[in-house]
Amino acid sequence: MKLTLNDLDRRIWESELEKFVPMTVFDTHTHVYDWRMDSPDVKNDAPPDPGHGRFPLTDRSTLQAIDAVLMPGRTVHRISFPCPLQPAPPAQTNAFAARQADGDPQSAILMHVRPDMTPGTIDAEIKQHGFRGFKPYRMHSVTGDVAACRITDYLPEPQIEMADAHGLMVMLHLSRREAIGDKHNLDDLERLQARFPRVQWILAHCARSYYDGPLLAAADRLKEMPNLWYEISSVCDSDAMSVLLEIAGPDRVMYGSDDMPVGSTRGKYISFGSSWTELNERNHGFKLDHCDGRMTFVRYESLRAFRRACRRQGYGTREIEKLFAGNAQTLLAQTGHPVPA
Repeated sequence: MKLTLNDLDRRIWESELEKFVPMTVFDTHTHVYDWRMDSPDVKNDAPPDPGHGRFPLTDRSTLQAIDAVLMPGRTVHRISFPCPLQPAPPAQTNAFAARQADGDPQSAILMHVRPDMTPGTIDAEIKQHGFRGFKPYRMHSVTGDVAACRITDYLPEPQIEMADAHGLMVMLHLSRREAIGDKHNLDDLERLQARFPRVQWILAHCARSYYDGPLLAAADRLKEMPNLWYEISSVCDSDAMSVLLEIAGPDRVMYGSDDMPVGSTRGKYISFGSSWTELNERNHGFKLDHCDGRMTFVRYESLRAFRRACRRQGYGTREIEKLFAGNAQTLLAQTGHPVPA
């Protein structure tokens, strides 16, 4: 995929983000996949799918090329995992993902797990590929209800027990309408943390809080859970990020892009009422002749919000470097992954 900056993108990077983003970045939410596993007729140079699906190939070199354009001059390491939309067998997509860490010993791969995978199968793949954790997806819920399933509907307890035995992380994209503000999600996290104390839990997308409401509702209970981490990918709301930083401080929050493809698409995630959705160049009918109506990248909108939230907290260089790299390295060290001295 070829990505280019226009004058608006360059102005946002140079005036708002270049001095904010540290020289070393750890992107904790990236997808890697090869869609040709499922569709041999898909060409490598096929245009991006605006529906956030069938980019033909996203491997380590693709991610490096995108980062070189969007974050010039930065050294980027990653936590990566397969794409949930890809219908190829998990063993195949996991093996492909595992190969994408080759050449960068600091980067790590999470294993895509589905509820029908046995603990024995999972244990064998962990030992074969060195996965540092699991990435389940709510679309595989045994209930068939993507919008209202609970955590163990798509991550059964025998699989969590395997993560606990190996001391691994689990990255969750929460379900239910109130996301982390939902009582069932909070009850489940409290119970699972108590039962499996060696698991480190990452709550993706600010605990799926694209506005501040769910985090405000959950704040008191989240502060009492010891093994929770958060990443900010695709969230573009500075209020949500500010509340998250007030809950977790600068030691448990991590940067993420949600590439490929979300962070490198043009648009922004917006909130209204108790809702949120993606706004992009194709799904609106705004009349914008009174201004520069072009959109920049979701990644830039997320970084702009993160910068505003960090400024509100009064964070300096030390805290910002932890948010962009140090916290991810600390988390990986807890899973036995090698990190630099």
